[in-house]
Amino acid sequence: MTFLIFFLVIVAIHGVLFFFDAFFKSCMHHPYRLFLEGTGFTVKFLRLEWYTTALNRALVKWSSSSPRLLSRSFDLGVYSALFLLPVSLGALLWSFFSSWASPGVTEAAGVQMEILLPGVTLPLDEIHYYLFTLLISSVVHELGHAVAAVLEDVPLLGFSVRVYFFLPVALTELSSEQLAGLKAWRKLRVLCAGIWNNLALGLIGFLLLQGSRPLLGWLYHIDRGIYVAEIERKSPLLGAKGLNQGDFITKINSCDVRDLDSWHDCLLQALRRQPAYCLSSEFIHSHDESTPVGTVDGITQCCDPENLANVCFEYSGENDILEIPQHVCLPIRLTVENSYRYCQEDLKCNDRGQEGYCLKPLLQNSTTILELTRRGRRVVYMGHPGDIYRTVRVSSFIPKLRYISPAFGDALTLFLRYLVVFSFGLVLVNVIPCYGFDGQHIISVILGHQLAKFGVSSQTRDIVILLITSLCTCLQIALLTRFLWHVLV
Repeated sequence: MTFLIFFLVIVAIHGVLFFFDAFFKSCMHHPYRLFLEGTGFTVKFLRLEWYTTALNRALVKWSSSSPRLLSRSFDLGVYSALFLLPVSLGALLWSFFSSWASPGVTEAAGVQMEILLPGVTLPLDEIHYYLFTLLISSVVHELGHAVAAVLEDVPLLGFSVRVYFFLPVALTELSSEQLAGLKAWRKLRVLCAGIWNNLALGLIGFLLLQGSRPLLGWLYHIDRGIYVAEIERKSPLLGAKGLNQGDFITKINSCDVRDLDSWHDCLLQALRRQPAYCLSSEFIHSHDESTPVGTVDGITQCCDPENLANVCFEYSGENDILEIPQHVCLPIRLTVENSYRYCQEDLKCNDRGQEGYCLKPLLQNSTTILELTRRGRRVVYMGHPGDIYRTVRVSSFIPKLRYISPAFGDALTLFLRYLVVFSFGLVLVNVIPCYGFDGQHIISVILGHQLAKFGVSSQTRDIVILLITSLCTCLQIALLTRFLWHVLV
């Protein structure tokens, strides 16, 4: 499913809900409004909302259980936000200027920044992890504001969850008048509590992610290869001589496969660099089926074009007396199976008492030969590495027992990764002084308090705060606009 189809499906769902909401309000006015008031559910244009006051008493009781410990914790939250404020501003400026820099400059700096958007920068089949962890991070963030507000005697009015288009966002409704009447430090406790909760949640998620591998080691073999969890019917590797569900792969050509990261790296290496093989002269002479050498689309050809099992190989070594021709036509599978080593130059084929020649296949475009080493045998495939990446679903977790599925290990680690990314992401985003974020109110309290000490008038303070907030907001909008421009164009 592409991003456009996903976008249209979400619009259609909102359209259907909005239509039935208007229909029931006109035809079943009284019972439908009673239903909405009882459940706290509201349907608006491209927005759904659920509002409740049922959590107020529980939050007040929870906040009163250990007020001193919570108060010290939120003090740490203020210090953390004050430290992260310049860090987030630096990250915002760097993101803005690097987005206009040439790709080579950004890659040289080792920085890659992107917006997490399902169907664009994230696979759509992981959208349930995306939405669930985003909802958890948002709820934990707002619970921080709620608990801190109760500790500072700010009335808690209610709690809501809104879905803007498809993004879930939790919100805590507080008494703005009571909050504005607090002293600067007490006000910062409430404003920074959400950031602190996200920071703590991200750290907990990171520790769980690091500790999950030893625990999962009781059920799975880890870092010993990748497990073939599923093969699509259209996959070119499906068949008697291909891969089977339950296989685990340890090598692609000469590249060792240990986990998903090395699996992707090995496929990328196979795409960028054509493998070459060490072959004995006896094998070359006995299996050579060369035809007159010609050129097709700039590629040297020495095989019968109707025989797809053969490929033209090139020998580029330097010998005074050539025992083999420069171009030979050999069967693909037999060549790979009878090769005793991968090579990049002829010298690597003449060691340990074995003498041979380094031959490289001549293939068009991004076609390459891949040898997948699996338990019991090797699978030879000639094609694009992307075909394997798209049609074979793999896992880093190799089950120790037959009745254990790798899905549990994959789901747990992927959930924790999303949780860490969204928790730390909300920390940096919310601390930025932009409209609609906590940073707007945090910078207002900090600058208002500090500038007042130097005798700066209230009007001047408001102008300074407005300029900083407006500048950061414009930078955020520019980054988002540039990202959407690249996506749509």
